[in-house]
Amino acid sequence: MLLASIPEDERGECWWLVLRDGTPVAGIDGGIVAMLALFPLTRPLAFVLRVLHLSPLLDWADLKLSAQRGRLGKVVPDGIAPRRYP
Repeated sequence: MLLASIPEDERGECWWLVLRDGTPVAGIDGGIVAMLALFPLTRPLAFVLRVLHLSPLLDWADLKLSAQRGRLGKVVPDGIAPRRYP
């Protein structure tokens, strides 16, 4: 299991990114910048965010947005979810 190294009580606190080497990165601890660094198109943006030390600001914004899930969920219609392509 990818999240086996993360204590069970911490798993639900935020979203997690597990890197290819198996390193888990918390979404509220630099996960956004780490995720952006994985993709060639967003890698320069991740570099700029890291150099300017803006990861904590993004983490804070992520926490604030996630606190509004109830209100934001009203915008998303009920029904069949978009189909994923393999």
